[in-house]
Amino acid sequence: MTPFEREYFVSRIRSGIMRIKVGGLVIRVLPPTKEDELIGNEIFMDSLDSAMADGIMTEDEMQEWMYDKKLWTKEQDEKIETIKKNDEKLKVEIFNNRFNHQMVDQIRLYLRAGEKALVKLLAEKNELFSKTCEGIAAQDKVMSIFSACCYIGDQSIDMEEFDLSALMFNYNNKLLDEKQLRELARNDPWRLHWLAKDYCPLFANIDNRELSQDQKGILVWSTMYDNIHESMDCPTEDVIKDDDMLDGWFIIQKRKNESEKAKTEMEKRIDNEKIANSDDILIVANSDAEINQIHNMNSFGSEKIRKQRMATIKAKGKAKDTDFKDRQMEIRSEINQKFRDQRR
Repeated sequence: MTPFEREYFVSRIRSGIMRIKVGGLVIRVLPPTKEDELIGNEIFMDSLDSAMADGIMTEDEMQEWMYDKKLWTKEQDEKIETIKKNDEKLKVEIFNNRFNHQMVDQIRLYLRAGEKALVKLLAEKNELFSKTCEGIAAQDKVMSIFSACCYIGDQSIDMEEFDLSALMFNYNNKLLDEKQLRELARNDPWRLHWLAKDYCPLFANIDNRELSQDQKGILVWSTMYDNIHESMDCPTEDVIKDDDMLDGWFIIQKRKNESEKAKTEMEKRIDNEKIANSDDILIVANSDAEINQIHNMNSFGSEKIRKQRMATIKAKGKAKDTDFKDRQMEIRSEINQKFRDQRR
């Protein structure tokens, strides 16, 4: 993004106005008022009730119908989750290999391919959402709010004179995506406005209107970058400027926090002198959530050992203590230490 583009987008965001040109006219799209949002939510509830009364399928019913008609499978749902998890792994790998530019470029190719596949799958899954009760209600709500926000000059437009769907399509195409908002949030001229926010208002929304979607987005990312710079583990500027690397850093920090929380919770459960200093502790889990919590408690090295032991058990069917590689290494180390002590 050029400095001129950043200046344009920042001025548009701060004004709180989106300008859409239709022929010789300029439609001003303002952020909604609280009343606009209230009316929109009332329309959603009424539309939802009406659709359900007409026997239209809910989102859950549509998904079951798609399973039944083989239009969508649970394997495809699993594939979506697998791609999401793999994308997380790739972002972590990009961060961990940040000094190896060739490796980073290669990993990015896999990441972009995964993102493309995910978009395609989600689009296929959600193709019939607009025909569900929730989809119909959501569309009615959005169109109600949008129509209330369109003006020519200071006058609301007559919706019968315009193609509302075309106007909204144009509006949505002008909204900034996450990558653009992140770039704006960490650079001038927005950064200068952000630093001076205690002395000069950030936005010029008229009539106390709510924040626009772009305004909310840039506030979220501005606050996020402030938090990053205040972090004890603050990454370098090169990482902060690279969205994929920074996402990898986010994931690592999240896992660290989850691990610390899990340790704190589990320490309460194992507050017993008999097991407090044990090398290995077996904890019985009652749910998948508890299993994840216990795994998060493991350090990187401990988790690696756990996976190696599970692989050994899977390969052998059953295993004893001395079958595990980590125990074999410990035994060899103890024997070598005894030998050195005897030589002395």
